[in-house]
Amino acid sequence: MHPGIKVLFGATLTVAGVYLSITFSKQLVTLALGGVGPLLVLVGAFIVWLESDEWKMKRQNKSGNTSSGLQEQLQNAQSMRQQNQKEETDTTNSGTDEEMDYSDIVDSTVEKAKESISDMEDPNYDALAAAERRNKSRKTLLEWLERRKN
Repeated sequence: MHPGIKVLFGATLTVAGVYLSITFSKQLVTLALGGVGPLLVLVGAFIVWLESDEWKMKRQNKSGNTSSGLQEQLQNAQSMRQQNQKEETDTTNSGTDEEMDYSDIVDSTVEKAKESISDMEDPNYDALAAAERRNKSRKTLLEWLERRKN
């Protein structure tokens, strides 16, 4: 059912509840019916509150601001972090191509990094370990590099 219809229904319940509580609160015999009025007010107000929030969320989802905005923030944060890491490695390293390749290798998962290092003819394990310590410093990969070095 459309949220607008639910809001209208909730508002009608609220008005009916106010009317019934005023009308029947004066009569002692209809005290039970007088209690129905405040109950209808509460239920109607609750329905209006819930459905107006749902209606607002549907309008926001149509514009697409909520989901795309969060993903854009995540992508921007990741790209900024990668840029900062590259700038850091450029300034701290001598800037050789071999070290840059090592930082690219250790940026991947542990399994992919192990495969890439195993495929290399003569890897520099010290440079690989240094690149890993600068980037993610994963204990399993560092221990594996130490074992391969010895």
